[in-house]
Amino acid sequence: MRVLTDVAWSTDFLTAVRNAAQLAMKELGSGSSPLSEHTRRWLATRCDLSHPENYFLHSQSLAILGFPWWLEESLCGAADPDFQVDLMFSTINAYYFTRMLDDIMDGHAIERAAMPALYPFHMRFVRPYQKYFDYRSAFWKEFERILMITVEAVAGEASLNEITAEDFIRFSARKPAAAVIPMAAVCAHYDRLDVLAPWESVLTSFARWHQMRDDVMDWNSDMQAGQPTWFLTEAARRRNGGESVAAWMGREGFRWARTVMDERISETLKAASELKSQALILYLEQRNALFSQQIGNMIATANAFAGLLEMDQL
Repeated sequence: MRVLTDVAWSTDFLTAVRNAAQLAMKELGSGSSPLSEHTRRWLATRCDLSHPENYFLHSQSLAILGFPWWLEESLCGAADPDFQVDLMFSTINAYYFTRMLDDIMDGHAIERAAMPALYPFHMRFVRPYQKYFDYRSAFWKEFERILMITVEAVAGEASLNEITAEDFIRFSARKPAAAVIPMAAVCAHYDRLDVLAPWESVLTSFARWHQMRDDVMDWNSDMQAGQPTWFLTEAARRRNGGESVAAWMGREGFRWARTVMDERISETLKAASELKSQALILYLEQRNALFSQQIGNMIATANAFAGLLEMDQL
């Protein structure tokens, strides 16, 4: 598993992520607890339980732990590790809650005895914020606003049989909006909610790129599972009469996706340049470079396969 340690992540950041992930694992409880046993068994299908931090440091992740760190650095010059560990602990539990809920909604195999873990996951998601913000804090208004964006997006996408460009913007790409909550916490903690909007805008823009990237890389498994995506909707709309989805991907789809992705990352980088965070810029550039290599390889493979078919027909 490749981890972004060479460009995006500082040693202090990596230490904070490990501490938060290990704390989240510790709070799952011991194997002597029935709920802990079932929860750990479910979580083991998602990550290496001995190194749970790697799941959040993978080069294909959305960097949901990185954005609050970069935001605090931009405000203060350096991030407070103790504060960030609390935020990361919250975000990790929120992520586990979301993944388990996704599995349940998508009909994936999950032990019924593990499902009550949703309650403690949610409790641990909220608890760190109660440490920093009393009920009168403006943070809670932002918390509710942001969380409702996520839940409405998840509910909206779940009701669709196909996803148009408008649906993608309105629902699919807005599902990770809850990742803005720890950014709101940073802003509220330093009484700088005025800077939340531009940072939220950049994360929203990048989330569109990130979701599109997932849809492109996973198009075949999504198609086999009957999972609608904007990419597959475009394939159905754009392919020729008897042309298969796979044939359209090779002929046009991957190139079309690369054009869309290039436009999205350019918009994201332009907006990010206003945030005074070189670490964020470097991360976005590395993600873009990695995807460019991947999509380039996919296009080259499709071209080679098309050439072989032409030769076979001679």
